[in-house]
Amino acid sequence: MNLPKKRRTIIDVAQEAGVSKATVARVMNGGGDVSVKEDTRKRVLAAAKKVGYVPNRIAASMRSQRTYSVAISIPDISNPFYPAMVRGAQDALTPKGYNLLMFNNDWDAKTESSHIDAMRKHMVDGILLSPAQSDLDLAALSPTPVVILGRGLDYPEFPSVGNDSVGGIKLALNRFWELGHRRIGLITGGSHRATASSRQEAYYQFHEEKGIAVAEALIAWTEFGVRTADSIGFAREAATALLMRSDRPSAILASNDVLALAVLQVARANDIRVPEELSVIGMDDIFSASVSAPALTTVAKQRYENGRVAADKLLTLMQGKSLEEQKNTLLACRLIERETTCPCRY
Repeated sequence: MNLPKKRRTIIDVAQEAGVSKATVARVMNGGGDVSVKEDTRKRVLAAAKKVGYVPNRIAASMRSQRTYSVAISIPDISNPFYPAMVRGAQDALTPKGYNLLMFNNDWDAKTESSHIDAMRKHMVDGILLSPAQSDLDLAALSPTPVVILGRGLDYPEFPSVGNDSVGGIKLALNRFWELGHRRIGLITGGSHRATASSRQEAYYQFHEEKGIAVAEALIAWTEFGVRTADSIGFAREAATALLMRSDRPSAILASNDVLALAVLQVARANDIRVPEELSVIGMDDIFSASVSAPALTTVAKQRYENGRVAADKLLTLMQGKSLEEQKNTLLACRLIERETTCPCRY
């Protein structure tokens, strides 16, 4: 008869490593205790592996009132913008002993609200939130620390880390201007976020600064608040509306790369040569932008850094410290010029 093996404890680990139970506890609690020397930490971990010790996280959580779990909420898991951001957060949190729990809401308000309730009930230690809605009631999460992924305009009371999308729009528009383009189309989205309208405002401001009138017919709206697979279809419709005009633009700025790739598809289907007859710039620098044919010129956002810096802020808050003057961080964008832009030829 095979009897179940006895569950190993920190006493077994301490005996194997030749250290005290307290030292084992400091190493195994996942908190990165700096009072334990590195060689001692390695010896304890090796001993734990040898004797087959597995920490009881439930018991540890009850003692410490910490779960070593952080939630990250995103609106669209299929959007290629988010993986690098999640990876940046994970790379910052894992060395500190935290597990990252991901929630995807598909831009659905009801789902997002239920996820927030689940985060509260499961007592996560902190939350990284990329809001799908602009009017979420986050008061119920207090006192759990929250950092907003994005510019945080809709939630100014919370610290945030985002990319300077408005600055990125200006980079792209100014590059078009340098190339001689004057009829510049814009494809943007009807997102619930404040950043959607801010991109259009940047477009208007650019025209005002250059002293040229805005041609409203060259602005095409498409829905942001849907899954990526659906947004491509909407983007094709918007691109078709612009490119089938007799006075079509010589250049199009798309407010993300998925929209820009849809523009390339429509142009190819209608024998419009890119960049000879149409210049295109996207935004985000997702992987597909670099391998499209032609390779897409785009405004690169610091997606990985966005996640990493936000997680660092959250770690600071979870330690009970203040962010002081670093509450809100806006990361600079940069233009990556590839094969979809050239001087205007008409």
